Parts: sequence; C-alpha cells; structure tokens
Amino acid sequence: MSETKTNLSVWKGSVVILSLLLFFFAVPHTLEDFALGEPAKNGVPAAVLSFVVASVFALQGLALFWAGQKDRRSYFIHAGLGIFWTLAAGIAQLPVIFVSSNYRSGFISVAYVVGTIAVGALLFLTSLQALKIDGKAQGKK
Repeated sequence: MSETKTNLSVWKGSVVILSLLLFFFAVPHTLEDFALGEPAKNGVPAAVLSFVVASVFALQGLALFWAGQKDRRSYFIHAGLGIFWTLAAGIAQLPVIFVSSNYRSGFISVAYVVGTIAVGALLFLTSLQALKIDGKAQGKK
C-alpha cells in the first residue's frame, strides 16, 4: 500500500506541475489571439470567447485546488482540460502554422502552440495514470 501511495504522490505532483506549465503556454497564446483580433477574424465575439477562456482557466484553478485537497475530481478535470487544450490548439493553429511561412511573431508564437499541445497531451495522460493509481489505492483500503 505504501508503494501505491508513493506512486500516487509522484503522479499527483506531475499533474500539478503540468497544469502550471499549461498556464505558461496557454495564457500568452490566448493573449496573443486577442491582441491580433483572432476571435473577430473567425466571427466569434471577443466577449463570448473571453468568457469561455476565463471559465476554462477558472476550472483549471479549481482542479489545482482539488489536487491540493487530494480530491479525485482534480484528475478528471485535468484530463478534460489536457485533451481540450491539445485539440483546440491543434485544430485551430496547426493548419495555419503548416501553411504559413511566417506565423504571427515567429518562433515564440509557434512555441506557445506546440507547448500547449504537448503539455496538454501530457497532462491528459498523466491525469489518467493518476486516476488509475488512485483507483488502486482506493480498492486496497
């Protein structure tokens, strides 16, 4: 049982670190979207998109809080957020990056997108692993 708890602690810590790292990539990328008027170019009212993005970041904050409380809901939310950011950034940005020879601000803009996709995918997978190990720990009680 001690080994399962140790494994869960490692995975839980990884989820928290990846979640914080996701903020590092997603926040500046989102700010860049708004600064360049991307919502308007795509016919999405900025007020609507800003509400959605703020809700996603608030949900991520709640998931981090629950992680600190050792609540399993944190892993479900983090898994959902990980796959959401991966798909959203991948579907919306990768086609533009591959077609354009000059994407936004260059390397840093591409790094935000790639970072969001990679960290989001890792957060999704890590959260699933944490759920699996937590489920085993719950079963041994």
